[in-house]
Amino acid sequence: MSKASPSNIYPKKVDLNNCDKEPIHLIGKVQNHGILIAGFSSSKKITRCSENCDRLLKKTAKTLLDTPLNDLLPASTIDLLFNELDSSSANYLSTQINSTQVDMILHLSGEEFILEIEEVGSIVNSSTQQLEVTKIVSMINNTKGFNALNDYVANAIKTHFGYDRVMIYQFDHEWNGNVVAEAKEDNLESWLGLHYPATDIPVPARRLFYNESTRIIKDVNAETTNIISVPHLQNLDLSKSEYRATSPIHIEYLKNMGVGATMTMPIVSGKIVWGLIACHHYSPKNISYTERVSCKFLAKFFASQVQINKTDEVLKTIKASSQIRGALISQIVESLNIHSGLSEKKYTLNDLTDSEGAAISIGKNIVRIGKCPSEEEITKITKRIKEISNDTIYYSDNFVKDFPEAKSFQNVASGIMCVFISESRKEALLWFKPEIVETVFWGGKPQEKSTDNNVKLSPRKSFKKWKEIQNGFSKPWKEHEIAAVKEFRKNVLNFVTQKYDEIKILNNKLKKAYEELESFSYSVSHDLRAPLRGIDGFAQVIKEDYFDSLDDFGKSSIDTIIDSVKKMNMLIDDILSYSGLDQKRIQYQKFEIQTLFNEEIIILSKEYPNTKIFFDTPLPEVYGDPSVITLLVRNLLENALKYSSREPHPEIRIGVQEKDTFYIKDNGIGFDQKHSENIFKVFNRLNNTFKGSGIGLSISKRVIDKHKGKIWAKSEEGKGAIFYFNLNQENE
Repeated sequence: MSKASPSNIYPKKVDLNNCDKEPIHLIGKVQNHGILIAGFSSSKKITRCSENCDRLLKKTAKTLLDTPLNDLLPASTIDLLFNELDSSSANYLSTQINSTQVDMILHLSGEEFILEIEEVGSIVNSSTQQLEVTKIVSMINNTKGFNALNDYVANAIKTHFGYDRVMIYQFDHEWNGNVVAEAKEDNLESWLGLHYPATDIPVPARRLFYNESTRIIKDVNAETTNIISVPHLQNLDLSKSEYRATSPIHIEYLKNMGVGATMTMPIVSGKIVWGLIACHHYSPKNISYTERVSCKFLAKFFASQVQINKTDEVLKTIKASSQIRGALISQIVESLNIHSGLSEKKYTLNDLTDSEGAAISIGKNIVRIGKCPSEEEITKITKRIKEISNDTIYYSDNFVKDFPEAKSFQNVASGIMCVFISESRKEALLWFKPEIVETVFWGGKPQEKSTDNNVKLSPRKSFKKWKEIQNGFSKPWKEHEIAAVKEFRKNVLNFVTQKYDEIKILNNKLKKAYEELESFSYSVSHDLRAPLRGIDGFAQVIKEDYFDSLDDFGKSSIDTIIDSVKKMNMLIDDILSYSGLDQKRIQYQKFEIQTLFNEEIIILSKEYPNTKIFFDTPLPEVYGDPSVITLLVRNLLENALKYSSREPHPEIRIGVQEKDTFYIKDNGIGFDQKHSENIFKVFNRLNNTFKGSGIGLSISKRVIDKHKGKIWAKSEEGKGAIFYFNLNQENE
């Protein structure tokens, strides 16, 4: 490749015919307000640079190529930029070049470094900026209700960064967008509630959203600048570049909208791009790198709130669906008949999802519950699903798209979920959601594809509100509904394939299973770790570097964030401990349980130094898994210490009675004996004035269950509590 030749990969002409394959990260150009210099990290020799280098550096791009970086920058500056640089982050430095104040951003792209330089306009006071961001974070944390949260974030970003319009833009499962919140200048037409088609954002652009970067276009009408390089280099990956030029077709799209400058921040919740924060300005506009970092932080914090809201909802639905699933299996076992067990008892198959009808199709018998298609239509539905899908589960909120004949019954079954409960796929369970005729307002009519090869396809030019009546769609199937049906299939499959006496054993296990959060909550808890680390990290940075410059409210807000993260981490740890027990295989051995008690007492006594702990009797050896029984000992001790901590003279007594029944007795607040079974259920707390997650006693019971033992409690309000447990010795 010659020094100024264009990429041989990036297309010379970009239009709607090829924009879904456009490698925009290899565009080979930058916006002209930024300068780019690149080279191999090992040699720190300049092998690429943008043609506008002379604007700040007083050297042309061609003269910079193949020269050492230290010919351009002082060694001290280079050392600061490259200090502890890794592939996951960027280093930033504010300095002067030729008497001009500039921002420098350095990051790695494979084996190459990319250094970007931008002249600083107005200098932002970092303390003032951090204080304002802290206030916004505190308000986000304290805002209740999802709609109110969206509105606050949009208004806060507009106020703080000065864009003409700020939108919170949420994607559906097909990447169509919906403006769910908006803050704008009074003279602008509102776009709140408008939908935008997935084709407005090509696939390559969506992929870059997962980088969670802040993307800015300073001037839609400005010319871009080529990056030239020494010969024979591969295309430079600009995925993380601050000043990467934008796809020509996107620029045309923005011009058609009348937009002069933009800033976008993806909202990545878990592993899903939930939406975007999109900022529009109707004249050229730039904000500094440090302000963009603040934007990125706010977007990540907002994403964490989205994730927390989703997690709260998921945990509630998991618990509810687990209870219903357990009840349905119990009904099947009691009646020894799937049809009657799922259709004639307190709960029906229809209760498992948010559907209005359900059907059981086993053999030649079809039992319908609620609003359903006819038996003949259900037979056609299952036949069609077998033709179009090889999976054990199928779901659609627009079944007529896969089966045009469904138009005749779409009023009751536009949405269909079907799960086959046998390998032969002859038996099926189905759920139906009715058609919801919706009026959808689009921000301009979605682009229609032309079959004429002579027609030039270009971005939409009209963004006037366009009304569409959507037919044949139901409410979408939610993730927790799909997970519940998948899990229920396993339950029913066990019933179908095993003998009735084995089913009774299985029923006992399932009654216990519906009380726990299962594997799905385990993965959700893991997904929360990353945003929590981000929140904690940024909060700690603010506390360490800017705490003294904050007012009392700011200091209190930072402490509140850090404390909230600790509490959330404690909850996640408890959920993971509880969920992980289900996968744990018990490794039996003889050991001294007295040693476990002594070790845990030493640790826990630091938090409760006023509590006296006595052993009424020596504790014997036990047979079990010490790593798992440690969780039992820790949670029972912590429970006793916590609920007796407010007594004038808190006291705990530990001992063993009869042959192998251990007890832990406290003189704390106690509880009504009628709650003696409920206290072992997940999140079932009788007193919320004490800290805790509500999972500790559930973990204790799960440990005992794994050891085939028994745990119970006796208490009276205001007179303390005694917890008893024993371990089954059948494996001894």
